[in-house]
Amino acid sequence: MALNFVSGRTGAFDWLFQRISGVVLALILGLHFIILHLISGGEYEYEVIMTRLANPSWKVFYFCFLFFALYHAMNGAKILIDDYIHHPRLRTLLLSLDWLLAIVLFLYGTLIILMHQAPAVKG
Repeated sequence: MALNFVSGRTGAFDWLFQRISGVVLALILGLHFIILHLISGGEYEYEVIMTRLANPSWKVFYFCFLFFALYHAMNGAKILIDDYIHHPRLRTLLLSLDWLLAIVLFLYGTLIILMHQAPAVKG
């Protein structure tokens, strides 16, 4: 039984990590809202946002946000496909598209997070 839980054949890991990722997402979103909208005063100027996103701590924060959001969304779609799509070829196609979309969005999001640099100081 423990081997099935670890290997994922029962779906127990998917079920458990869906709940864990949901809690982590709620915490990250709460931190994001409190820090950016309440503490910092909601400054939405380009230079302020780019300077914040150039900070390595914020890069880690948003990378975690990206990872957990994509995992939560991809796993949710996988669970729906497993529950409601019974035709084997259609299920394989949809699961493949789910993985492809998740990988593309993860790579694109990671690229955006890593490419942010602090704006040049105007002098």
